[in-house]
Amino acid sequence: MIKTATFKKLTYLLIIFFAGAINAAATAKPRGPVNPDYGEVRALIERLLPGKSAAFLLEPIASKNLRDSFYVESKNNKIVIKGTNALAMAKGLNYYLKNVCNISVSWYSKDAINVPAVLPMVKVPVGQECRFDKRFFLNYCTFGYTMLWWKWDEWERLIDWMALNGINMPLAITGQEYIWQRVWKQFGMTDEQSRSFFTGPSHLPWQRMGNLDRWLGPLPQSFIDNQFALQKQILKRERAFGMTPILPAFAGHVPKDLKVRFPDMKLTDLGSYDTGAENDAFFLDPMDPLFVKIQKAYLKEQQKLLGTNHYYGADPFNEMNPPSWEPAYLAKVAKTIYSGMQAVDADASWIQMGWTFYYDRKHWTNPRLEAMIKAVPANKMILLDYFGEHTEIWRPTDGFFNAPYIWCYLGNFGGNTQMAAPLLKVARLLPAAENDPNSRQMAGIGSTLEGFGINDFMFEWVFDYAWNKDAINTKDWIKKYAASRAGNNDAAVQAVWAKLLPLVYNNQVSGVGLGNIIQSKPMLKGHGDYSSLSSYDYQALANILPGLFLADSVSKRSAHYQRDLVVVEKQVLANLALSIRDSISNAYYAKNEVAFNKFTALFDDICDDVDKLTGTQTEFLLGSWLEQARAFGKTEAEKDYYEKSARVLITTWGGEDNVNSDYASKDWSGLIGSYYKLRWDLFFNELRKTIKTGSEPDMKAINKLRAKFDWDWTGKTQTTQHYPSTPSGNTVQVCMDIYKKWALYL
Repeated sequence: MIKTATFKKLTYLLIIFFAGAINAAATAKPRGPVNPDYGEVRALIERLLPGKSAAFLLEPIASKNLRDSFYVESKNNKIVIKGTNALAMAKGLNYYLKNVCNISVSWYSKDAINVPAVLPMVKVPVGQECRFDKRFFLNYCTFGYTMLWWKWDEWERLIDWMALNGINMPLAITGQEYIWQRVWKQFGMTDEQSRSFFTGPSHLPWQRMGNLDRWLGPLPQSFIDNQFALQKQILKRERAFGMTPILPAFAGHVPKDLKVRFPDMKLTDLGSYDTGAENDAFFLDPMDPLFVKIQKAYLKEQQKLLGTNHYYGADPFNEMNPPSWEPAYLAKVAKTIYSGMQAVDADASWIQMGWTFYYDRKHWTNPRLEAMIKAVPANKMILLDYFGEHTEIWRPTDGFFNAPYIWCYLGNFGGNTQMAAPLLKVARLLPAAENDPNSRQMAGIGSTLEGFGINDFMFEWVFDYAWNKDAINTKDWIKKYAASRAGNNDAAVQAVWAKLLPLVYNNQVSGVGLGNIIQSKPMLKGHGDYSSLSSYDYQALANILPGLFLADSVSKRSAHYQRDLVVVEKQVLANLALSIRDSISNAYYAKNEVAFNKFTALFDDICDDVDKLTGTQTEFLLGSWLEQARAFGKTEAEKDYYEKSARVLITTWGGEDNVNSDYASKDWSGLIGSYYKLRWDLFFNELRKTIKTGSEPDMKAINKLRAKFDWDWTGKTQTTQHYPSTPSGNTVQVCMDIYKKWALYL
């Protein structure tokens, strides 16, 4: 028995102990804001599940080992989501929606969400802990190939999607031209001169990377102002979720016009992606005293207008040769860039994309890369290992010479729309990297996709893996994903996804220009530079397609199932078009005009049906892309200007016969019918002139005609041809009818 005094003393000590423990738990530093905005999570629930937010209880929990974590359960007929911060709670919400409700929330604002009348309870409580501190998302190019014409509605959904997937380091480069305009004014340039320095809207991502200037400019002032206002909205929402956006910094790219005011500037011409010498970009030597002055001026202005989360993106020499390859010079460049950052923000961290070092690995040798990295204070440069599914740069560089790095899945170039995603490969690579004893400072994972389109699941898998080690069991993961797409556990839909996994989603790395033959520059043999076809068994995919038609009625009402059906069927038809093209070639060389005309008619027919098929889906509509662009203009002339910019980016990219033509090829309704099909017809008509000889066609002359057609198309604004901006037709019925039509050929 304990004496009363001793008991009181013990009780007192216990109170002190537990009070301290509770206080420690309450003050444990989460990976996000100290006081995360749970109100934003509730608002997220209300946006996704209107009228249902009262069914949820949100509760904070202390983090263990400074790791984000969530816990989901049901209690007293409520869904309880506990999290270490707002992002963890959002990730817990996503777990509930996918795994309990079979609800898939996409990154598209126009995608409806099927909300059940009664929310199901959580039968088995589940908790997950994130193993990676940093989860990076986006790419400079995504701001062109996908988000170019987005307004707040589209951005709001994307930020919601990022929150649901636990992303905490989004690239945030929208609207920076507004700040640069103010900075260039400090250095003697007028607003008009700045606007002339900027490219048109479609090519701003590449100007921001220092690849070209002026092309399709000058940039309208209204666009500059509106994008800056949008950036403030974006940052406010991202920060409310506890994200730490990456803002831009100065990496040396300057207007050539500054040379008038500063004649002694040391500039290097870096070219312009084949858009003409008048559009060449110029790099200011970091040893020039003006360099740090510009860096400081920009960061101070940006901090004053937008605040900071201490992460800054700067990418000198992206796809460009530096003035010198000497390691000492590269070290000076890096030291100067970071010194400018640190002078304005003592806590600055430099985010450097590793694409540069993959793209030109021949020149970026280890001594050069090491000199650049080690010129920056330890742990103050974070590398993005940009194209991890293809080449992991961290391995031959000893973990980027012990600098922190983020393993990234790229997965898409130019927003290409071909089915290809190496889920099985990445499911081997990521665990191997995570568990490698020499992985050094692998600080996180991310995605550096250039555009949205298809293979969306792959990006969700990458971020799910950060929280869920069991994601490496891809068969189980894809089965659950299939259920979320169908809206229920449909055995037929799950069987199709199970078959797609080893066929298409094995090691099919989405390389540069993964297009198809319809999008290719017309030719009798091979394919265009940016139409690198996939290597899986096309017949096997054709055999899988009919299984989707066996889906139950619940699945067939799901917008996600319908979209997946269109994606698979259009790929089957595009693959068939390759076989038809080869038959055209055989007929031509055999001088068989009857067969030639038969197969060219079939090729055109496939184009028409793919055009019709994709016309059932909003995100596959050329009209939607052009309508969004025209909405930025107030006068007809302005609307035509924006539409021209929109057309160029997805076709010629630059001027007539530009080296990047077809880089951003897409299976879009309207684009197929008015562009891809017609240039194939131009090719067929030229071949008819020489088919009787069976000789090699004059491809130089034909390509000249094709290039002129391409460029002329970019100037045909909507005043001359209308493209629907809303989907048409019953998706399932259209797919069924088209499949029946071509079944004998498959």
